[in-house]
Amino acid sequence: MAPLKKLVHISLLLLVCTAKAANPEAEALLWWKSTLVGANSLSSWSTANSTCSWFGVSCDTAGHVMELSLPNAGLNGTLDYLYSPAFLNLTKIKLNNNNLVGAIPANISKLLTLTYLDLSSNNLAGAIPYQLSNLPMLVKFNLANNHLTNLEYSKFSPMSSLNMLSLANNDLSGTFPPFILNCTNLRMKSLDLSGNAFSGPLPDSLPEMAPRLRNNLTGGIPPELGMISGLRNLSLGRNPLGGSIPTSLGQLQLLQVLKIRNTSLVSTLPPELGNLTSLKHLELQENQLHGSMPPCFARIKTLMIFSLAGNNINGTIPTEMFTNWTKLEYFDVSRNLFTGRSPSHISKCKKLKVFGVSRNLLTGSIPSHISKCKELIYFDGSMRNLQALFLSKNRLTGNMPSDIGNATSLKFLGVSSNQLKGELPKTISLLINLVALDLSGNKFTGIIPHCDSRQLPVKVANSTDNSNFSGESRSVFCGLTLLMLLDLSNNELFGDFPACLWNLKDLQTLDLSGNAFAGEVPTSTFNNSSLRSLHLSGNNFTGCFPAVLKNLKSLVVLDLGNNKISGVIPLWIGEINLSLRILSLRTNMFFGSIPWQLSQLPHLQLLDLAENNFIGSIPESFNNLSLMKQTFVMQPFVTIDIPQWYFYNGSMAIIWKGREYTFEGRYAFLTGIDLSGNSLSGEIPSELTSLRGMRLLNISRNNVSGSIPKDIGNLNLLESLDLSWNKLSGHIPPSVSNLMSLTTFNLSNNLLSGEIPTGSQLQTLDDPSIYDNNLGLCGPPLRSCTNNSSGTPPMDGAKEYHHELETLWLYYSVIAGIVFGFWVWFGALFLCKIWRVAFFSCIDAMQQNIVHKMKCT
Repeated sequence: MAPLKKLVHISLLLLVCTAKAANPEAEALLWWKSTLVGANSLSSWSTANSTCSWFGVSCDTAGHVMELSLPNAGLNGTLDYLYSPAFLNLTKIKLNNNNLVGAIPANISKLLTLTYLDLSSNNLAGAIPYQLSNLPMLVKFNLANNHLTNLEYSKFSPMSSLNMLSLANNDLSGTFPPFILNCTNLRMKSLDLSGNAFSGPLPDSLPEMAPRLRNNLTGGIPPELGMISGLRNLSLGRNPLGGSIPTSLGQLQLLQVLKIRNTSLVSTLPPELGNLTSLKHLELQENQLHGSMPPCFARIKTLMIFSLAGNNINGTIPTEMFTNWTKLEYFDVSRNLFTGRSPSHISKCKKLKVFGVSRNLLTGSIPSHISKCKELIYFDGSMRNLQALFLSKNRLTGNMPSDIGNATSLKFLGVSSNQLKGELPKTISLLINLVALDLSGNKFTGIIPHCDSRQLPVKVANSTDNSNFSGESRSVFCGLTLLMLLDLSNNELFGDFPACLWNLKDLQTLDLSGNAFAGEVPTSTFNNSSLRSLHLSGNNFTGCFPAVLKNLKSLVVLDLGNNKISGVIPLWIGEINLSLRILSLRTNMFFGSIPWQLSQLPHLQLLDLAENNFIGSIPESFNNLSLMKQTFVMQPFVTIDIPQWYFYNGSMAIIWKGREYTFEGRYAFLTGIDLSGNSLSGEIPSELTSLRGMRLLNISRNNVSGSIPKDIGNLNLLESLDLSWNKLSGHIPPSVSNLMSLTTFNLSNNLLSGEIPTGSQLQTLDDPSIYDNNLGLCGPPLRSCTNNSSGTPPMDGAKEYHHELETLWLYYSVIAGIVFGFWVWFGALFLCKIWRVAFFSCIDAMQQNIVHKMKCT
């Protein structure tokens, strides 16, 4: 009994230890982390660390998880696995400003202790689960800036504890949500429904304690507002008002703030607004204003903020404004049609902090007089205190000023899409605080300049990150250790790839595309876990698939297209670059088979291998590309987003619907596969029809045979389908009629036959050339099929068709006869000994007879 009792005690002790070691809350969080992409910010989430010490996790005194706060944490994934019954004390979830996708799971409503739920500024979609209204203690509820659709109003319960509710900037519509009336009480302090498509009247019972509620006011600006002589603040923003700016507003002599932004105004600027001599804020951005800027605006000497951004104002910027506007702090006329040179009297505005003129038609060189504006921190226009300089999308000419290096406080420098030329100045190396540098779309030429480390500031030259370069010549960019973005694309630069760029540990986006760089992409021993977007297309790079990509494990976008890179795709890509969403290797010299390991990339949404020398069959395992199965796919989130200052998401050239397009911005990239222009054979795998999220499928100009998969209609989001110039045979599957989004379709130059399927979308594709050179196809838009002969060729071509068949059968018959006769005669000869002896005896007799005759002769 004693040993048994001891065994029981040991067992109980093990159970206690196991229970104590197990932490279901930590396990739940780690499980959710495992479903996210990248998640570099969650590196501290490990069983080696205490859960309460994890980044973004706060605990109560008992050690239970109480708050999960991860705003701006670079999270990519879904919320599907966030809920766990282990969270019995969780009161706060703050996941705003990430890249969370998919639907909001209804099981979050089981977290009954929640008081704060903020999922704003993500990419969440679908209906808002009505179950969330059952959270009994919820005080703050923020779902703004997503893609959420209509709520199930009738199923929502009153939310009596709610203090703040924001559903702003989603895809909601209909009348005012009735459930909100049940939520409003003395606790409600903030309600924001702006940026949706709600319509109709506001309920009379809605309390006025919801100060941020937006209306969809229409019908223009009432001229009668000009009669309210005591009015000091008039803000009508974000309503579809339309119409013009009434001249009567010029009578409001006491008006200090006039904000009519984003209201669909179609108007000129009334000169009468120049009478508003008490005005401090004038904001008319994001409308459809046109005409020139009235010089009489210069009379408003009290003006501090002036914005006309995002309109169609033309003409020159009156210089007298800057002579009189001595209190001006903010000036933004970007995204208009202004011409001429930058205002020469801007230096009169001693308090100017923000100057925005980008995306106009301004000419001349970068102005130097701006250096006298000592307070300037943002110049969309040197300035020791200047932190941002943006002059993109104008018509600026000349060279980059060599004294740019004096602006040592610069964090953001963007002069893209101008006509600047010449070599890049070496003084760029002095801008050691740069975070984003965008010089794309100009005519800069030459090699990337080098500088001696002795020319660098002591702070940089002596840093540990640069110790390997002491006394050496290296690229001017390699000392900019804070760089997150470097875009030199679409210039005329040449030379080798600066290998030291791999050492920039914070670099997230590198774009050298559209230049003339040559040589091999260099390797590196440095493991850059930050780089997410690499664009090297449109150069003259050679060598094999870059081995340096083994070090870039967080890479989301890889574009190596239009180079001279050769060799095979390495098998390790499916094990190392697991975060890849975009892979473009088009127009190179790759060969060999397409490795099935590509199907191990779970987040791949665009695979472009066109115009290479690939052989073999299309891998059936492509059906494992799980992201392509999703009907709603958010585009890669590789932005550098600095509020109010800078936004960048790169661009990429894709062959889309038969033409080359440059896609830009957050929604730039498609979902699909392009294998065109190779030497692939075999059949189209039927497994591809499970990739229901594809919008592009191009297998043209290969040697693919067999039939078109009968379930091709499952790909009902396809907008572009090209299977031309192959050896496909058989009928066109009737399911093609299900492709309701199809706008580009090409099956020409195959061996297809039978009747072309009909369908509402197919009937719009009435160009006969998309079915050209298919023996036996009939039906609209080709000639009609014969009666009861949907599988035969059209009437007018029947004779020619049958003649070709008869000729073909004749050839086959002759060949078959020769083969048959050969084996009948010689087979019998070789298999039958008597026949063989007789045959050779006959031959011998003939030979003797011939010899005898020759002797006689």
